[in-house]
Amino acid sequence: MNLRIVSGRILCLAVVLVTGATPTLADTLTPNCVEEAERNCTLADLQGRDFSNREMPEANFEAARLHGAKFHNTNLKSANFQVALAEKIDLSGVNLENGTAFGANMQGANLAGANLKGVNFTRAILKGANLKGATLDGAILLGTRLGGATWVDGRICAEDSIGACN
Repeated sequence: MNLRIVSGRILCLAVVLVTGATPTLADTLTPNCVEEAERNCTLADLQGRDFSNREMPEANFEAARLHGAKFHNTNLKSANFQVALAEKIDLSGVNLENGTAFGANMQGANLAGANLKGVNFTRAILKGANLKGATLDGAILLGTRLGGATWVDGRICAEDSIGACN
């Protein structure tokens, strides 16, 4: 059993091998893993799924595959996207306040108009992302790659922008 503390909670991740075969990702998921708040979707493959206009505070998408997923206008307050693979994810208009996206690949993401107050984007990839109109008060951008991103004020960040839009 692997114990980790995420957002003040302990998550127990265990895989039980009953058949002796190596389980696939599909074997470990439930089809509705993101239908409720505080759901644990660690390692889930949710590419292209639409979760717009939902209440999902404190949901856990750590290391999930979320390429092209849609969370438009969803409440994701304090959600965890740590090391998620989320290229071209639609997070426009979301509330991700106090969430974490440490090391997440959100290249080309749409974060327009999002509440990103206090989000930890340390070492995340936001290259080519749209942050126009987003609120970044207190967000942590240490080592975050922002090259080609559209900044909150509409300007395009220089390709070498890391940690700040140059």
